[in-house]
Amino acid sequence: MKYKFFNKKISGIFTIPSGIVSTNVSVIEKIIKEIPEVGIITTKSIGLKPKKGNKEPIIAKYAPFSFINAVGLANPGVEEFANQLSKIKIPDDKFLLISIFGDSVNEFREVAEKLFDWADGFELNISCPHSDKYGQVIGQDKKLIGEITKSVACLGKPVFVKISPSLNIKETVECVVKNGASGITAINTKGPELFSQNNFPVLLNKVGGISGKAILKLGLKSVKEIRKITNLPVIACGGISTSEDVRSYKQAGGNFFGVGSALAGMNTEEMKQYFHQLSVDLGKGTNKAAKLLKNKISTEYKKYKVIENKQVTEDLFFLKLDGDIKIKPGQFIFTWLPEVGEKPFSVFDDKPLTLFIQKRGCFTNELSKLKKGDNLYIRGPYGNSPIMNGKILLVSGGTGMAALYLFAKRNKKTIAILGAKDKNHLPYIEKFKSACEEIFLTTENGEVGHKGLVTDELEKIIEKVKPEYCINCGPEKMVKEVLKREIKYIDPEKIYSSIDFLTKCGIGLCGSCATSKGYRSCVDGNFLKIKQI
Repeated sequence: MKYKFFNKKISGIFTIPSGIVSTNVSVIEKIIKEIPEVGIITTKSIGLKPKKGNKEPIIAKYAPFSFINAVGLANPGVEEFANQLSKIKIPDDKFLLISIFGDSVNEFREVAEKLFDWADGFELNISCPHSDKYGQVIGQDKKLIGEITKSVACLGKPVFVKISPSLNIKETVECVVKNGASGITAINTKGPELFSQNNFPVLLNKVGGISGKAILKLGLKSVKEIRKITNLPVIACGGISTSEDVRSYKQAGGNFFGVGSALAGMNTEEMKQYFHQLSVDLGKGTNKAAKLLKNKISTEYKKYKVIENKQVTEDLFFLKLDGDIKIKPGQFIFTWLPEVGEKPFSVFDDKPLTLFIQKRGCFTNELSKLKKGDNLYIRGPYGNSPIMNGKILLVSGGTGMAALYLFAKRNKKTIAILGAKDKNHLPYIEKFKSACEEIFLTTENGEVGHKGLVTDELEKIIEKVKPEYCINCGPEKMVKEVLKREIKYIDPEKIYSSIDFLTKCGIGLCGSCATSKGYRSCVDGNFLKIKQI
């Protein structure tokens, strides 16, 4: 079916709200090609200049199927985003709704002008609840939002205004409608609110916006109120996860529907199945998509104590904690220091939980200072574990070995080739020797094993041991060189690689870990096949 939406006939009635999942152009392109039910493509909010956003933690599970987030309007800036959009094609049955933000009329207008050639329409973000300069701060000034709406609407493309449930909806809607809005998106997250675990605020920003089931009733109430004021199209969002929710929003006055928090934990294939089933449910009056929701997603932290902090080199250290963790090879966890931050890490060993960490910045430097008895909080595990049945070759460069020991520990037929710059950067080799049938070492200075790189010896080793699977982990450059050699001998479907993509949420919502092929490594990996990278 096709649905009329302004000057286009679009393929579906759904969108994914701004800032969720489709925050990277590669993911947008994949959704365009593979999820016909999503007819409106809503981008992340784009500003005039690049913005890094808030430091992690940026998200937490607030209640069942509900989250609190403070991403902080992270975006590449209008110039770079325009460059990214220029490389993809928006088909005739998709409507590209570009979300924009700014702190003034001129800023909104300039962003819209620079993206005009790619946009089918604009969504004005005057409702982000956790920014001290943008979003809801702008939305409180009715005169200003009227001028912003009028300025962007004058460009000649449809303009939707995203409404905050925390502000006066009637006044806001009346103002933007009078000034040329073409439609309303309702609602944005509710907030700002504080959420704590272990007596600490979880978000480093301290406050954030609530999304998901927790705001479903508020969303329905808001859409009903909007429908009493205007007949303009309404993109309804806020807590939608089942066809029953969509029907409720339809009855309230919604025309098109945004699904966001419900996608938590779904990998790309699962997300495709979910949207398809949701559409089928609407046609048949069923509610089967509810069974596809990931109801066991958790962002809760478990407290551990440090029992050993072993410095291996100036830049490498091991943290051994006072408990075990149930985890599969290839999965990862987040470590949290309250009011300092959090970062994802591979688990070197599960009994006891042991992390092999390289100092890279402020957070890892703080971890390196932990002493015996200090607290460290862990959430997870996240990601998937490759399914293998046969001989495995592990290939690591640098700290990539941190993610590979569990593969050796859990699989009897394992060979490893481990590379680093010197012998001190190859610690705990005895553990690999005890778990593997055979190991090969390379060091750049020749202190241990072959002098050179992993790639120097790789093909010779593959020919010798004849593995059925290859598992790679290391710097992106090294992994790409390894793959060139492995595909000569191994079925690409049996090669898995982990590259250090930026992972911020771990549950597939923020989209920061997107690959160039549109997969999100935190839910589609963390070890991905060649076609996914």
